[in-house]
Amino acid sequence: MANSQGSDGTADDAKGVISFGGEIEEIAELQHVEEARLEKLFAEQKAERGLDDEVTLATFFSLFNMWIQLYRLNKLTEALEEVVPICRRRGGNLKIQGIQAQAFTVWKQGKFRLALELFHEIEDDIGSSAALSENMGHTYSSLGDYDNAAKYFRQAIVCLDREEKLGKPTGNKGGVLYGLGLIEDRQGNHEQALLTIREAQRVFRERADGKPSSLIAKAGMSIAKILLKLAETEADPNKRTAMEEEAVTVELENVKLFEVTCGEDSPLTASALKGLGEAYIRRNRLDEAIQALARSYLLEASKDAFDLLAVMEVHNRLFGIHVARTKLGIDLDRDAFRSYMPAVETALSKVRMLKQDANAGAYFKLAGEMMAFAEDYSGASSILGEAIVLFKSESGPAEILGNLITSCQDLKDYCDRQSASGSSSRRRGGAEGGGGSASG
Repeated sequence: MANSQGSDGTADDAKGVISFGGEIEEIAELQHVEEARLEKLFAEQKAERGLDDEVTLATFFSLFNMWIQLYRLNKLTEALEEVVPICRRRGGNLKIQGIQAQAFTVWKQGKFRLALELFHEIEDDIGSSAALSENMGHTYSSLGDYDNAAKYFRQAIVCLDREEKLGKPTGNKGGVLYGLGLIEDRQGNHEQALLTIREAQRVFRERADGKPSSLIAKAGMSIAKILLKLAETEADPNKRTAMEEEAVTVELENVKLFEVTCGEDSPLTASALKGLGEAYIRRNRLDEAIQALARSYLLEASKDAFDLLAVMEVHNRLFGIHVARTKLGIDLDRDAFRSYMPAVETALSKVRMLKQDANAGAYFKLAGEMMAFAEDYSGASSILGEAIVLFKSESGPAEILGNLITSCQDLKDYCDRQSASGSSSRRRGGAEGGGGSASG
């Protein structure tokens, strides 16, 4: 996302690097070193000088750059509760920095309406700028308000032209083009969107000057998605194949770029891996799709900004591939299901912190099914029992809830039988083993 004071970036499908004092070197390993240094310095200055101090606040905003790039959203939320009120009291540029930092943070948490309120507050204080208009365009786009999104992206272009005539830095043309391309895509004009976002990526590559850049990968993710959309309706099989193969190539680059610039455990890496899995599925490269989606699943489950729907989507795609393989006569890979258990357990721990309703029950049902395929029948039975309780407590459509309860109960009964059978076998084996040992 662009800095409203003139630094460049873009949002994820629009969210990106924020820079208050220059661009961040987008190498994850270097960022981790700098993050540790700044965290130590900030803690020392806060203890010695207090938080309401210009030097301490300057260090915080440098640290903020690192945290936002590395998606340390929980740390940011906690720190901003103290920092923003101080910045508001001080006024001036610090007030704008504080509000902007809060806006970027809630944006990355998916709280787009709150982010929009904060951006409008900045607009009321300092007027329009290319960067601020771009940010508002991305935010309206994420809210599905494409008319206002287009309005602000066009306003960003006007601001860019005006700033260029005044001899100021030209701002983030790539980010504005990217935003317009996203609008074109969401309005169904996929071919034009592909052209616009390709141009945005070209601008990002030019500005990166050979260095790795997360912005190149963010544009690449959209390019790959649009290619797969266009391939669905392409009548020429050769063109369709070429589009799908390009999507694979683009997503492979996206994964590598995010790993280098944001880290192997970044939410952006998770999204790129999911996109890579989707592209592999189109090319029927199912083994490679499984590898990509399995890694994406664990990363999605581990995110600070946990997104239950995103987790369930990756889960279902991964589960679906295994089911599809069995229909091709390939044996069920139970070892693979066992390897997914860390992701399932991580997701379960996050879901338990959410409101315990039918949405949580839906994931419990999926987790129980996955555990059953991994032959953890006791664990599956337990989590399916929790799903049943949640479904029974809901007041939604009786038929749908009834079907969910029946499905869970049937599988739970099967798991209980398997557990009983396994316990019986172990008891027999133990008795036989004990007898042999005693007689020996």
